[in-house]
Amino acid sequence: MVPVHPREAARLAALHDLDLLDSEPEEQFTALCETARDLFQAPIALVSLVGETDQWFKARCGLDLTGTARGESFCTHTVMSSDLLVVEDAQRDPRFCDSSLVTAEHGIRFYAGAPLEVAPGLQVGSLCVMDRVPRAFTDRQRGQLQNLARIVTGQLRLHKTERLLREREASYRLLADNTTDMVVRADLDGTRRYVSPGCRAILGYEPQALIGTRPLDFVHPDDADAFGVLLGQIACSRIETATTQQRYRHRDGHWVWVEVTFGLYRNDGCSEPSGYVASVRDISKRKEAEAQLAHLARHDPLTGLPNRMQFQESLEREVARARRNRTGFALHCLDLDRFKAINDTFGHLVGDRLLRAVADRLRAAVRTEDTVARIGGDEFVIIQTGTDRSGAVTMAERLIASLSSPFDLGEHQGQIGVSIGIVLTDGSAIHGEALHSAADSALYEAKTAGRCTFRLSETSTSKTRYRMA
Repeated sequence: MVPVHPREAARLAALHDLDLLDSEPEEQFTALCETARDLFQAPIALVSLVGETDQWFKARCGLDLTGTARGESFCTHTVMSSDLLVVEDAQRDPRFCDSSLVTAEHGIRFYAGAPLEVAPGLQVGSLCVMDRVPRAFTDRQRGQLQNLARIVTGQLRLHKTERLLREREASYRLLADNTTDMVVRADLDGTRRYVSPGCRAILGYEPQALIGTRPLDFVHPDDADAFGVLLGQIACSRIETATTQQRYRHRDGHWVWVEVTFGLYRNDGCSEPSGYVASVRDISKRKEAEAQLAHLARHDPLTGLPNRMQFQESLEREVARARRNRTGFALHCLDLDRFKAINDTFGHLVGDRLLRAVADRLRAAVRTEDTVARIGGDEFVIIQTGTDRSGAVTMAERLIASLSSPFDLGEHQGQIGVSIGIVLTDGSAIHGEALHSAADSALYEAKTAGRCTFRLSETSTSKTRYRMA
């Protein structure tokens, strides 16, 4: 047997300690994959864990594999270092040119992976993006990928912490007075008979102040009904254990997200339960992190606008609503004129500043019920609800006028324009993808016509057809 290097042994031990291999999918890791894929406009994104003989994907987008042999893996090279690994063309890299991931039907050409370092010098896997064509990866993109990898690492550590807490819950109950959780013993009707000192940090109360109170006295009104049903089921012994999340009122008046784990207990010699024990944990930071991850998965990080994924969902909803109500709406595809010249002349920081300013003007130009999204570098889309031809034209003219005005970019002034392709539908049976394609075609016509203008395509109810204007 070939001896295992001590560093590799420590790395594998850290991976085993996470207890994630072959585990069920989890939304937060999938959301991070989707975020990476959208952020870098890459078809494939993976959260990869590298074991002794193979790699396994905790989350994946765009690749129909659950893992590969370690020798085939790009990520194997990533975990050997604490640095980002970028392979701009795998066919030209002797380390990977013979890999089946490159030569077989997957056809991977580009790879960028950031190591997941759970402890100093211990990389258990990577967050990576891949493409089937060669491409470059800028310093800014490298930093963005490393930042996302830090979030993944945080989730890995959180997963481990939560697992350890569950495993040791019985022991913690014996040490309730010293735990940071709030441990409660209550009658079946919810009346609290013991509250641990952890309540000070979570809710701001002294333990004695909560004796004799009930949890429903502190729960948020929006959570009260569901929580009341659960407490009723516990009181009737219909369930033995349960875990729930809701908001409790802090002593100073604000609301704290908590996770409560209930378990019935029985006095010695009794077959019927006499009450329950609850462990209350503050999960406010976790809820905040989940909200941030959910936002990242559905929004463009530069402008804060909805991204391509959220735009597609919004478009399909609007198509369904229009088909159901037989009402019209317009889809505007926008492409900035002369943006590349400013970006190339003054640099990406100025270009990013310009894109943010464009997003602000677009928000100001539409109604609250309309949707503005950024789906590419300087590509934006607008879903204009409940409109007709006149309204769509008015919107396009307003957008052209707004984006033609000079932009103050700090040390520089910038003037651009916008070309717009519009598709107008009256609720006929048409799919969002077809509408987007029609708007793209209209956009091409607008740019061909000299830019800083618009072209409009219409669909009819009798059959789908396009009429340019």
